[in-house]
Amino acid sequence: MNHSLSSTPAALQDVAVILVGLNAKDFVQGCLDSLQKAKWRGKSYEAIYVDNGSTDGTVAALQERYPWVKVIEKGHNSGFCKAANSGARVAQSRYYYFINDDTIVLEDAIAMLVDYMDSHPEVATTGSRLLYPDGTEQYSGRAFPNLTSSFMGRRSPLTRLFPNAPWVRKYLCKDQLEKGEPFHADWVSAAGQIFRPEDFWKVGGYDETYYYWHEAIICGRLAELGRKVVLHAESRIIHYEGKGSGKRPYASQRFHIIDFHRGAYRCFCERSGLGRFHPYRLMIGALLASRAALKLAAARRKAALSP
Repeated sequence: MNHSLSSTPAALQDVAVILVGLNAKDFVQGCLDSLQKAKWRGKSYEAIYVDNGSTDGTVAALQERYPWVKVIEKGHNSGFCKAANSGARVAQSRYYYFINDDTIVLEDAIAMLVDYMDSHPEVATTGSRLLYPDGTEQYSGRAFPNLTSSFMGRRSPLTRLFPNAPWVRKYLCKDQLEKGEPFHADWVSAAGQIFRPEDFWKVGGYDETYYYWHEAIICGRLAELGRKVVLHAESRIIHYEGKGSGKRPYASQRFHIIDFHRGAYRCFCERSGLGRFHPYRLMIGALLASRAALKLAAARRKAALSP
């Protein structure tokens, strides 16, 4: 185990690995186990777990099996952004690395990003390449959302039908990803994302008014300050996407679907500079509302058919 914790409290570690979790005990333990098995290239790290009100015994399990992990108990579901910011505030490291609880760190994925950031001071944040358990891509570095991506998104049926359409390849950065090298992206996923503390707090950390799309927002705000955003295609993380928060009954799915589309609308308006009374806002809002309605209907039908 390479924690390399200094005996001097004020000494900074190389990287703080910050996880947020809710009722995902097995996944959290799997992620922490992968940290212990990872290749750190001599880097020191601290692990911070922020619990959003779990009732499955996560906190007790971590306190027993992983006493080296700093545990913060929120006592309720405060959302990812508030919890992640809370974890960052207690970190004592040169970098913050945010990672979802339903992930497995492969090899030297995190140490690689520390080295990359050390050698690229112009870069504010770098994302890891997220993969499904079967090794297929999650496309964790993307272009900012636009009108086309509202119905040709990462997991839409149209994208599956036309995976190599020019607008799909551009939105998902497929050409850059296939080269297997670090590349500039508009935004990267917070399921595996590193920052310098000064850059992170310069824009206020993750925007706590967002549940979804917070990564696009923080990356966009950093870009406005002239800072760069990168996806490192060699830093690989397995991500069991959507599994970390436990089972989702229809009420939970309804919240996620609505908040996803509300966040997409807000993000699009901010990134496009659309004022409150811009006529384009109405069209985008109507498109996203229609998409959300279709998703809700499908989720309701599936819930009704479930035993």
